[in-house]
Amino acid sequence: MRLTANQIRYLLTIKKLAETKHVIKSIDVARKLDISRASVHKMLGNLKEMNYIKQEPYSSIRLSRSGLRVANEYLEKYEQIREQLKPVIDVSDDCDLGICTLLEKM
Repeated sequence: MRLTANQIRYLLTIKKLAETKHVIKSIDVARKLDISRASVHKMLGNLKEMNYIKQEPYSSIRLSRSGLRVANEYLEKYEQIREQLKPVIDVSDDCDLGICTLLEKM
């Protein structure tokens, strides 16, 4: 299944948060991406329907097995692109959506 750049960005964000936090809440995702909780809620619903995340109402978020597999695949490609861009431009967190857009088109 093809994912949008934003879906990729969310999966990668959840994966990164899981590396440093035991419990991930939607507010954590909202803060990390600097977007509204309402937007996060909507996207998490989409990712849940796609079986990429597990979340009970008012509970923590975690990647499902398929979500983790897909996130790992995209993370590898993401890191390769990011490394290639470093010598050319200042690669900051602001570039995340741009890199995810490239991944969507691949």
